[in-house]
Amino acid sequence: MNEDDLLSGWAAIVDRIIRGDRLNRPTVIVGPTPQLLKDFGLPAASFQMTVAKVARTRKDHPEVPLAVWHDLPKLLENPLAIFPSRWRDGSMVILLIVEDRNGDPILVAAAPGTGGPNAILSIYGKEAGLEWVAKEIAAAKAEGLPTYEKNDFAATLPQPPVVETTSSSHGLIPSNGTAKPKRDILSIRK
Repeated sequence: MNEDDLLSGWAAIVDRIIRGDRLNRPTVIVGPTPQLLKDFGLPAASFQMTVAKVARTRKDHPEVPLAVWHDLPKLLENPLAIFPSRWRDGSMVILLIVEDRNGDPILVAAAPGTGGPNAILSIYGKEAGLEWVAKEIAAAKAEGLPTYEKNDFAATLPQPPVVETTSSSHGLIPSNGTAKPKRDILSIRK
């Protein structure tokens, strides 16, 4: 089966679950675990989700576009960041390179399989997510746990405003014609 067949098969399954069609199995295969995630510690098995989890996550997180669900196997191959979940139970959080309908980053919670497929636990948009991800990565590093950050991850983080001083004499000339010294005005540039 080639990559296009895999993606179209997964997309068709997602569409069937969302429509409410009954599937004759409790779990569905999302796709193979990408090499980067295997390098991070996931077993060399496929990713799966339960049918109920797909339906529930889609219902609970409508901010995640359907296109993200359809392209999930491909998106997992090129994440912006990977780090351990705060449960520290072997599960991890994967920051995808796409945003939800609100402009927030999309995260995927995943857990290693124990002798079987790896599990996708949830897919959701996270408000103020990039700052949260940066804090979680820093906490994991402080504990000596593995993390992954794509080279351009730091560029996606909001930058603090730069404070500049500029001179201004606007409105400083009194009616007697003598100018007062210039004063500095603070401005914030984003």
